[in-house]
Amino acid sequence: MTEPGTSWIAERQHADGGWGYGGVPWTESTALALLALNTEPEGHAAAVQAAVGWLRQTRRSDNGWPPNPQVDRSVTWATSLALLALSGSTGEPCTESVRWLLDTAGAENSFTMRFMRMFAAGQGEGEGFEGWPWFPGTTAWVAPTGLAIRALERTRSLQTADVGRRMGERLQSARDFLLVRRCLDGGWNHGASHPLGYDAESYPETTGVALLGLTGTPAAALEHSLKLAAGEFTACRSAQGRAWLRIGLAAHSQPVPTGGEEPVSRTVTDAALAVLAHAAEQGKGPFAR
Repeated sequence: MTEPGTSWIAERQHADGGWGYGGVPWTESTALALLALNTEPEGHAAAVQAAVGWLRQTRRSDNGWPPNPQVDRSVTWATSLALLALSGSTGEPCTESVRWLLDTAGAENSFTMRFMRMFAAGQGEGEGFEGWPWFPGTTAWVAPTGLAIRALERTRSLQTADVGRRMGERLQSARDFLLVRRCLDGGWNHGASHPLGYDAESYPETTGVALLGLTGTPAAALEHSLKLAAGEFTACRSAQGRAWLRIGLAAHSQPVPTGGEEPVSRTVTDAALAVLAHAAEQGKGPFAR
């Protein structure tokens, strides 16, 4: 079966320029669809323009993006993807949205949490390193941290020198956050690697996103992780899981393993990630090394 491509994605665009699940456009789907269309922009100019307009219109007054326009709250993963898509499509620095991301960190590094830990034995996992939470005011997790790293990396050259320096410091801290959250098996769980005293198992999606966030990390430091990702790819039955593993492996110039059943892309998000994974393997697109 032929994997749905950019034309299949463009045909499913809503009249307002977004993409989503059912009748409501979502920021995540729209941003990923726009990123996918930008791998072949000459054939989808009208769809790209409409999607850019949708992202501009749905950005909130605090310069972050909500999961969808019906939610009155900015969230990190949607903002990272929207920032990546909008700046990549238009060349806009989106500096205020960058500042919103830089101002958002996991609650575990807040003054209150640090004060409380003074009276507790031991130290929190990854304490001192700043990742990103799913929602502002909560603790940091692996996937939003990996996505924020890539968004900031791709927009760094568009920023002023002072913002660029701040980005550099935060990016290094976020990469350290990912490294200390690595599971014993070499991959990444959603959050902690050792919750409640047990070794957590890794997941395909989070392993792929973490590897993307760790682009540029010496291969020797990730040898166990890359081997694990190749094994997870063969066994994975999820379209998004396999796409993120392909993206994570491509970020480190690793070949895609053969074998395993190829899952069917059933949503625009599935199809967009497959397009972006293929582009990354060709050294193209926003997730290329």
